[in-house]
Amino acid sequence: MADADLLLLSVLIPVYNGERYLAETLDSVLRQQWQPMEIVVVDDGSEDRSAAVAEGFGPSVRCVRCPHRGLAASRNEAVAAARGGFIAHLDGDDLLPPRSIAVRMAAFEAEPALDVVAGHLLEFFSPDLDAGARSRLVLPEAAKRGHVAGASIIRAECFQRFGGFDEDYRNSADLDWFIRATGAGARVRVLPDVVMHRRIHGRNMSLTQKHEANRDRMRILKASLDRRRGAAGDGSA
Repeated sequence: MADADLLLLSVLIPVYNGERYLAETLDSVLRQQWQPMEIVVVDDGSEDRSAAVAEGFGPSVRCVRCPHRGLAASRNEAVAAARGGFIAHLDGDDLLPPRSIAVRMAAFEAEPALDVVAGHLLEFFSPDLDAGARSRLVLPEAAKRGHVAGASIIRAECFQRFGGFDEDYRNSADLDWFIRATGAGARVRVLPDVVMHRRIHGRNMSLTQKHEANRDRMRILKASLDRRRGAAGDGSA
């Protein structure tokens, strides 16, 4: 990596059949007016116009087309394609509020030893979600702490130190990565600022695959406990 790239922020956006919201997501990133920055969209074998939407932004967005392998694999592909010294993951249906990037990068400037700067997220109903669907869902009024996707900016070298996303987890590989990284000593600062708006549109994986998502979270927590027990048994913790 060239010295100039150490200051480059790579915003990595995986997408699968997400043409409906992708342009709005990309606009929210471009409105950050952060430099230097690159935006990389990884199209995970979409059957709609997702890749065409990304490519329609011209040189502002680099689009990588891949066969369909799932979200974790798309994130790994995006990390491999990134050129920056800092990495921000963002899903293709979520939004960055104003100064989302600036407040997190300011924390790195204030504390150069940090590996990860995270913030909070707010959930919102997508305007196209019908009233019946809204009535069946309850959104938290308060912002909640995020982990990787959308809420964190991470030094790129952390993916060498702590590994990539575990592709065995279909839904929660970013949570698994965050737990593994913090357990291995990643230096993390969590800001009170809202740095992401999470769109609820009724087709979110956390809603349509809720049972599988809960199962993955249980597996992740068990794996974390097993690592801690193993470290204690080795006398290293």
